[in-house]
Amino acid sequence: MDAKRNQNSIKGLTNDQKEILMAPVFIVGSPRSGTTWLQKMMLENKNIAGGQESEFFLAFNAAINSVKNEYVNPRQVGLSTYWEKGDFYDLLREIWMSTFRDTVSNKPSAKYLLEKTPTHGLHMSEISSVLPKSKFIHIIRDSRSVVASLLAANKGWGWQWAPSSAKTAAIEWWRCVKKAKEIVKTNSKVQYLEVHYEDLLINPVEEIKKIYRFIGITSSASEIEESINAQEIRKQQKCKGTGFRTTLGVELKEPDGFIRKGQSDSWKKDLTIFQKLTVWRYTRKLMRECGYNWSGRIKG
Repeated sequence: MDAKRNQNSIKGLTNDQKEILMAPVFIVGSPRSGTTWLQKMMLENKNIAGGQESEFFLAFNAAINSVKNEYVNPRQVGLSTYWEKGDFYDLLREIWMSTFRDTVSNKPSAKYLLEKTPTHGLHMSEISSVLPKSKFIHIIRDSRSVVASLLAANKGWGWQWAPSSAKTAAIEWWRCVKKAKEIVKTNSKVQYLEVHYEDLLINPVEEIKKIYRFIGITSSASEIEESINAQEIRKQQKCKGTGFRTTLGVELKEPDGFIRKGQSDSWKKDLTIFQKLTVWRYTRKLMRECGYNWSGRIKG
């Protein structure tokens, strides 16, 4: 962040822009579940602004927990000895608004801020405590498709973070999906909608309409179709551009292999029978809860 931006903080924002920033919409899910595709389609809408995934609450989660000081400890240590929780949250909201100020300001027609960091789904309770008007769209994809994509990432652009085994990748899918669903069950304040990658592929217009109803946007079928066509998988593979820039104006490009096949059942060829059985062993119960069986997504 440059010095000028840091000094100005949130000065210059209108009340409408502040309201937009304080009521963001988050796309969450297991990594490689189609979060980027969904984000790009939604950003085609004139009412929605967004940028590269920020990992904002991944960075600040430890600080939030330190201020809450809910851990069992005979000594009170950490940020809770320096900050009242409410005061710290106020500061964090200022940092949030300063971070996304330009994102909203640069799209004057925007009425909603869309933030896409998949593993924000692990922290929905903390996010809702800081930004109570937040809404979450959880996109769920067949665990085997996710595992196949994670293993492919491990062999290329994502070698630094993507799991290298079917077991580890399956557990990562289980962890992300299970945690998000548990948060919703135990925290009624979390505003939450589930969608499925496979349903988006089969009937994208109706699925996007459902998402827009949840957010509060009215959009015609033809407008949604234009958004879908503009972000068709092959076009994404060709351009590799995100449309996003850093604060310094550097254009962001996705690495080779980031955008893959955009299919619902390629895992059937991508995974060996041993890998399929491994993933099914670790995810089958949760998969069934999410509407999948051994063959794939259960229709209807």
